[in-house]
Amino acid sequence: MTDYKTLRTQILNDGKLTAEEVNQLKKIIYNEEGMNLEKANFLFHLKELASRGEVAHEFLPLFVEAITNFLLEDEDSPGEIDESEAKWLRAKIQYSGHMDEYDSALLKNLKKRSINFPKVLQYKSLHTRTFENILYSSRYLSILAVIGALVSAIALFIEGSIIVFHAIGDFSVNAANGVEVDYEELFEHLVSSVDVFLFALVLIIFGVGVYELFIAKIDPIEREHDTRPSWLQISSVDDLKSSLGKVILMVLIVSFFKHTLEISKNAWTPTALLYLSIGILLISGALYLTHKSHSESHSHK
Repeated sequence: MTDYKTLRTQILNDGKLTAEEVNQLKKIIYNEEGMNLEKANFLFHLKELASRGEVAHEFLPLFVEAITNFLLEDEDSPGEIDESEAKWLRAKIQYSGHMDEYDSALLKNLKKRSINFPKVLQYKSLHTRTFENILYSSRYLSILAVIGALVSAIALFIEGSIIVFHAIGDFSVNAANGVEVDYEELFEHLVSSVDVFLFALVLIIFGVGVYELFIAKIDPIEREHDTRPSWLQISSVDDLKSSLGKVILMVLIVSFFKHTLEISKNAWTPTALLYLSIGILLISGALYLTHKSHSESHSHK
């Protein structure tokens, strides 16, 4: 009778596994010694010949049954796949970079017969993993939103600066020429610039938040989390919405104040004053709720 080493040398030399050799291999595998790690590794090596069509179809059931017995009929963990066995099997399956029919049949048989089925063996097909990698990489599309937000913020900062420079320029010229300065107009221009700057800040927070949520963390590893401004401590979409909401609220308050200044004094009727009072109360309520929510979030941390 051909022994294991002789048969292995014979198969490796000619690079083929015939039906007769499969029968010989079956007898050797189930001899008194039984399955061991050396034989299991050799079976996986023979499986690689199948991709070249050099293995008889009788090898598939032998491969599945032998590896299943090797994993489930050992003394250390009978009937189940322990951690070391699971890692060994995953390494063997992943060696070729994809899962073939032998691997699929083996995992299906293990699921049926094993008490447990480790998570590490939840191996996905090549097509599934490729699609998931493409899907995960699609997060880099968010860089367009980041760049768009930052470019828009730069444009708004420039616009706000122009408004400030014009206001200060007019004020300086009028003061130098002894012309009476229209402080209400100056104040209106400055408030308009604040409105523009605040919206630019909204875009910056949005850009930074999207980048950290979908691309990568900006801070180097050695920097502590506490060194960052509170409005940039963004770890979830809810944090981003909260930070944006606070700044947007400030934008609305400034816009409300700006429109109030633009109203002519002659237009202040009792009804208009009532609406103004209601608006102020609503703004105060919004600020109170924002402050309360901020305090509660810090108390939970």
